Amino acid sequence: MRGILAPLSPHEEITLRRVALGFGRRDHLPSQHIRRLEQLALIEEADGALRLTELGLQRYASLGRPVKWDSDTAAEDVSRLLTDRTKPDGS
Repeated sequence: MRGILAPLSPHEEITLRRVALGFGRRDHLPSQHIRRLEQLALIEEADGALRLTELGLQRYASLGRPVKWDSDTAAEDVSRLLTDRTKPDGS
C-alpha cells in the first residue's frame, strides 16, 4: 500500500509513465528510479522487460494527465510562449 501513497519525484513519475506506456527496457531507464519503483512495488521485471504491478497500475491511473491545448494552433502558442518571455537581464 505504501507505493500508492509514497511521493515520487518528477523523474520517478516519468519513469513510471514510460514503463506504463511500454518503454520498459531496463537499459533505457535510470537505474536509481527503477530501484525505487521496485522497492515501492510499482514495477516488476517480466520476460526481460519492466511492467507495472497491480499497485503500479493503480498509481499510474491516479496520475494527472497532460493538459491539452484548446486550439489547433498549439505550435504557434508554444512559439509565442517561448519568444514572449522576459530575458534574465530584464530585456
